[in-house]
Amino acid sequence: MNKKGIIAIIVIIILAAAGYALSRNSVKAPASSGEVASSTVTEIPAGVTKDDYAPVTKDSTDTTLLGKLKKASVGVSEDGTRVALVNGTATFTVAGSSVKSTVTLGDVAIEKTSGSRNDIVTTVAVANSGSINTYVVLFEDKNGGTLADKSFSLVGEGVKVTGIRADQVSDSTIDYIVSVSYTDKSAKAHTKILVVEAGIFNSAKEINL
Repeated sequence: MNKKGIIAIIVIIILAAAGYALSRNSVKAPASSGEVASSTVTEIPAGVTKDDYAPVTKDSTDTTLLGKLKKASVGVSEDGTRVALVNGTATFTVAGSSVKSTVTLGDVAIEKTSGSRNDIVTTVAVANSGSINTYVVLFEDKNGGTLADKSFSLVGEGVKVTGIRADQVSDSTIDYIVSVSYTDKSAKAHTKILVVEAGIFNSAKEINL
């Protein structure tokens, strides 16, 4: 083989190797914050089906539960101070601040039994400095009367919760799934999926749709 033939073969080998390297990099390179993946898959907890995403309305609310919640206490303040609700509302001031905040109970509440534990899931809105943040709150109903708030999850700022439901799933590590229907500032409908494990929300498994 002459010298030109050998050079040609070497060039072909180099080009092939470069092409292979580029193809590997194109697969492994993560998308930047400004890029959208061509195919995204939402990781759904085992046992959760599309029915768990179904919108629900406040018609599912238990008014008896709301009556009990209107006089409960919640740890909504930033410094951990507990606030006692009076007819579903209360005003508090965070330690070291002169700004007053108001917490207001929502108009949706459901009850769910998990093993020997009886839970109540509802919402509260905290208003301060011109913004209103709405949270889903999980209470444990102890001894049929004492309500203890155990877990919070932020739904969003300026949102309106329209309904809550709770469903058992096949995954034995999950107590139950909470589906929260709400609308954002532009009135667009959304669903937030919360996974309750060991009596509290597992924030690592939240799904926003």
